[in-house]
Amino acid sequence: MTAQHRSIGQVLDLLKDEFSDISISKIRFLESQGLIDPERNQSGYRKFTESDINRLRWILEQQRDHFLPLKVIKERIDGEAFDEVDGRGEAGDGEAGEGEAVRRTRKAGGPNPLDAGAVSVSLTLDELASASGLSPSKIVELEKFGLIEPLDDGALSQYGAEAVIVAKVAAGFLAHGLEPRHLRAYKSAAEREAGLLEQRIMPLVMQRTPKSRKQSQDVLVELINLGSELRLSLLRGALANHTGNRK
Repeated sequence: MTAQHRSIGQVLDLLKDEFSDISISKIRFLESQGLIDPERNQSGYRKFTESDINRLRWILEQQRDHFLPLKVIKERIDGEAFDEVDGRGEAGDGEAGEGEAVRRTRKAGGPNPLDAGAVSVSLTLDELASASGLSPSKIVELEKFGLIEPLDDGALSQYGAEAVIVAKVAAGFLAHGLEPRHLRAYKSAAEREAGLLEQRIMPLVMQRTPKSRKQSQDVLVELINLGSELRLSLLRGALANHTGNRK
């Protein structure tokens, strides 16, 4: 192998710290699905260029961070030019990671709390369980307590990006012994806060103009950020006796 090419084993060593579930068989499978296409030498061994590795890293990120099925990932690669951006694989103009509005907000200094940062997905119960690390029965419990909702009422329920986020966070709580029924308190608190914020922006929403809509979104972003700061400060105060951080 030249300095510009890596073997499949070297690629595995390069990416295994970043992607714990990567394996040689997985890399070969992605190749068999037409997602990557490394060159071969005369002996038939794969030769991965930096571009190949960037593409592989991007595919793995879409699976891990955005929970995209391989079919969707392949459609994005086939439908858009794949370029190297800042030394990393990126499909098209970045739509797979975030919308234009979110990118503008981040350039301005922070993430948009109204956007989860995840692309649109549609997962079955088993796919959601696999993506979150929860059992299907725990997913059903989360739905029972109103923490996640299916996208439709069809015979085969489909779940979106917000359900994936909630399920993954819930998995963290469950690892500490908290069950879905305990998390209902967060749902109730969020609904009360949403009702308060809706009262504030309703006069703007009722104007039904592009300007008033933008103003309502800006107000929501500011209020959500303020609420997050206030909630965290109050929580620190409530737990001060246990953290030793009373000031």
